[in-house]
Amino acid sequence: MTVEQRIYDFSLDADRDLEDYQYHIMSIVGEFQCGPAPAADEDSQGILQNLPDHEGAEAELRRVGISKVVCGDTIPWGSKVTSDGNSHGVVAVEGERYVGIALQNGVEGRVISLLMEFGYAPAIS
Repeated sequence: MTVEQRIYDFSLDADRDLEDYQYHIMSIVGEFQCGPAPAADEDSQGILQNLPDHEGAEAELRRVGISKVVCGDTIPWGSKVTSDGNSHGVVAVEGERYVGIALQNGVEGRVISLLMEFGYAPAIS
């Protein structure tokens, strides 16, 4: 079971058809415009909540709260999560910017709950 908690969502314009990117990590890619985040992107701003079906459509991003995210690999609960090259969630390694903490275990393709929290992954000792 996944859960969500909407605290702070905001809207930008989609830079393309993002209908296949619901629950993917997004970046700001232009003036008031968002698109899929590349790997461990410094500019990851949130997770897409809706299904914008054309360039310029309203794209709703979750910035604070609990969101669903699509896994790009195995993610143990409690892990800091960043973006892979396809804007899926993967475990962040030391020094990478992360967008949240996994609230449950996930495997590639699974949708899990993510506590939104932005920061940089610390060294693992």
